[in-house]
Amino acid sequence: MILVPPQMIPEIDRYACEVLGIPTLTLMDRAGGAVADAVRTYVPKGSSVSVFAGKGNNGGDGYAAALKLMSDYTVTVYDVFSAGQRSEEGKHFLYGYTAAGGTVLPLTFDEKQLQDIRSSQCVVDAVFGTGYTGALPDVAIKLADVIMSMDDAVKIAIDVPLGIDSALGTLVLPQTYIATATVILGFVKTGLVSYPARKYLGNLIYDNLGLQNESVSKCFAIKDYCVDGELALQLLPKRAIDSHKGTFGKLLMITGSSTYQGAAHLTLEAALRSGVGYVTYLGEKELCDSLVLKFPEVIYKPCCVSNLTESELDALSQSYSAILIGSGLGQSKPDELYRILEQLLKTDGSPIVLDADAINVLAKDTRRSSDLIASSPRKIILTPHPLEFSRLTDIPIQHINGNRLALARTFASEKKCTLVLKGAGTIVCDGQSTYVNSSGSSALAKAGSGDVLAGHLAALVALGIDPTRASALAVYLHGAAADSLAEEMSEFGVTPSDLPAEIARQITKLEKNRK
Repeated sequence: MILVPPQMIPEIDRYACEVLGIPTLTLMDRAGGAVADAVRTYVPKGSSVSVFAGKGNNGGDGYAAALKLMSDYTVTVYDVFSAGQRSEEGKHFLYGYTAAGGTVLPLTFDEKQLQDIRSSQCVVDAVFGTGYTGALPDVAIKLADVIMSMDDAVKIAIDVPLGIDSALGTLVLPQTYIATATVILGFVKTGLVSYPARKYLGNLIYDNLGLQNESVSKCFAIKDYCVDGELALQLLPKRAIDSHKGTFGKLLMITGSSTYQGAAHLTLEAALRSGVGYVTYLGEKELCDSLVLKFPEVIYKPCCVSNLTESELDALSQSYSAILIGSGLGQSKPDELYRILEQLLKTDGSPIVLDADAINVLAKDTRRSSDLIASSPRKIILTPHPLEFSRLTDIPIQHINGNRLALARTFASEKKCTLVLKGAGTIVCDGQSTYVNSSGSSALAKAGSGDVLAGHLAALVALGIDPTRASALAVYLHGAAADSLAEEMSEFGVTPSDLPAEIARQITKLEKNRK
């Protein structure tokens, strides 16, 4: 699914009118119908509906919806800014609504008006549409307070609830209400699939208004995507029938330790289930001896990781199509691990996935590490969760969680890397394209889930998939596996050990959908 920056919407409207031959009046009429249908889904006929209309096209959508609802509901439209409508199309529906006997009142917040509003069974937020940045007008802040206080009312937002920046997915207001449903018109705005915004949208009702993704994608430079099953299938490579093990790459894994043996098990199984041709494991002899009993397919190179020489690291750099390092290595010897990371990042070679303790060790000297990542001749993929990202950037975790999309883009662009910022709605960004994941749940909120993702992701990179696209595919399949398992075992009962085999089943489901 493509994601469209809100600032592009006026350009798309002009394109729809001038190239596709769909007048703005027609789009607004279709939008009003979609909103009216949403109200009918949630609110019984005869109920009272309060529509809050702004002065832009979103307000016009509100008037179009009010006109379609007034025969079955008691509808009152409140002109939020006492400014009517700016566009001719909006004026058309405003006049049509009043000509049919509809009531339009200026929003004054007097005692009688507040009583009427709070007695409504449904409110329709048609104030800003594509969102708002900067300081909101006082009238909008007061309105947000009122809507937030209406606990029993159905709340329908058109495009975006009042108080959310739909470009970045950030909150403009602390009073942002949680919608019952948000009717997304035309195209999904970039920030709406990212947290924190996503948790305020309620159920998503999507209507493309007759505008097809394909035609718009061809005309506009769309670089943001929501990873769903359809896109995941496009990212998943086909396996030729005449291929062999050498076709599918070689992955070197430097994961796990005597303290965190489970990380080695989880990363290995995830990689083996993901289609890579060869997997080589480099680690402590005792751990290798344990792992070979469960994973005889793997090539083992027993050694003390911290004692690897520069020449050995250079040789490893040239021998594999991808390297994963960090998961479960621990930080008992941070200087030695930093030396290894520095050597790998300074030399040219295959893409390298930096996970967990690799990130934590780099974070001990953020300025030096920042330069090391940005100047590396390799393709670098980092997979931090918010706390690790906070350590790596010196940005407070609360600020990260409130500004995930913007911070991910900035970091990936400045460091010239692929960032996988984990969490609800995991973000994958390389500074050019951005992918926001649609799958996953609290079933993944368990120690070890990240190890599975790291092994799975690294294997896809080893296959030869572009690192950013491989990361987007990996986070989707990882989340889809958890969602599928949770249907059987609940979000409480899924364990990270369950995930690798289920990821393979999710790949099977995707492949069955190939045309």
